[in-house]
Amino acid sequence: MTARAGEWRTRLLLATFSTLLTLALGEGATRFLLRPNATPAAEGTPISEISPTLGWRTRPNGAQRIRREGFDVVVSINRLGLRGPEISYEPEAGVRRLAIMGDSFAHGYYTSEPETLRGRLAEALKSCRVDVLNAGGPGYSTDQEWLYFSEEVSKYRPAEVVLLFYYNDLQFNIERLGTGNRSKPVFVEKGGSLELVLPASIAPPMGDREETVARRGASTFHHSALWALLATRLERSRPDWSRTLSGYGLMPELSAEPPAEYLPFGPKDAAEQTRVAEMWKRTIEILRRFRDDVRRDGASFSVFYVPARFEVNDDAWTFVQRRYGADRPWNRDSVRTRLAGTLVGLDIPLVESTALFRSGEKAGPPAYLPVDGHWNARGNEIAFQSLFPVMRRAFACGS
Repeated sequence: MTARAGEWRTRLLLATFSTLLTLALGEGATRFLLRPNATPAAEGTPISEISPTLGWRTRPNGAQRIRREGFDVVVSINRLGLRGPEISYEPEAGVRRLAIMGDSFAHGYYTSEPETLRGRLAEALKSCRVDVLNAGGPGYSTDQEWLYFSEEVSKYRPAEVVLLFYYNDLQFNIERLGTGNRSKPVFVEKGGSLELVLPASIAPPMGDREETVARRGASTFHHSALWALLATRLERSRPDWSRTLSGYGLMPELSAEPPAEYLPFGPKDAAEQTRVAEMWKRTIEILRRFRDDVRRDGASFSVFYVPARFEVNDDAWTFVQRRYGADRPWNRDSVRTRLAGTLVGLDIPLVESTALFRSGEKAGPPAYLPVDGHWNARGNEIAFQSLFPVMRRAFACGS
């Protein structure tokens, strides 16, 4: 019995030692792999600059390599500040123009220029002598897009203006800070009208700062980088489990409060409902004025709804509910359906792509970058498939 007990003690000690050694090696490897180091300096010249009216804008003649998880792209800006080929303000005789406006989805900094929505449309409409302009501004909301049209895009005399609308436009249309906490213009209601409030302060555009910031070291939980890494992985896959474990002190605390931009998909109390109502009211008025300015210039105006990944991918939608609590009155079609009704009332045509993206996400490779959240090449192709038939009819381009 004594010899047998000694054997078990030896095995237990070996198992304990092996486990501790494995954890120590894992901890060391995690700290080494996630150690602080400087991100490589940006290659090229800045592609954005400060604007006293827009907050920021694309910088003429800028050319920069952008490297993120999932893509590595060189973005070039032409002499007039648009991504893509050189296009003068005045069109050649017999040439008509299509302006693609919106945020990063329109600009397409996450993919090569020929694979962007602009690039695909330009190639498809080339035989009909149609110039396609990439008038997208990374991080822009609808108010900035409206101002950008008035300041710059109208100079190109487009015959068609297509505005890409993304769900977070609602939130940023009532805010003085945009993506990356950058100061932006905002329209406020005053005397039954909209009054423009210019950006409050001037700061370097976010895109020019990102590439030179030193990367942080491994975050720790209970002084363990390995534990923090495992917690992060669990949070990304099962945030509901992570929140439960955090109650026992086994995982970092995880708030169930969603970002304000998510509120239109599930406001749960009077305060949130009031805020969402304000988002819609401001956005509707901006769209109305935007429409009027475009039509006053003799162009047609339409809106292309850009569905977020969680609006078309069931797993991504399940994650949102787990992350921010299933007790909210979630409705992932709420923004799209309300926008559709709003545009009917404004007499603005809507180009829908949600059904195509949903079938694409179910049947084929992903259409979105997994971390960045923008379209990949396939996503741009699906968007093109949705918009091209509409533009072909608008320009009477083939059958």
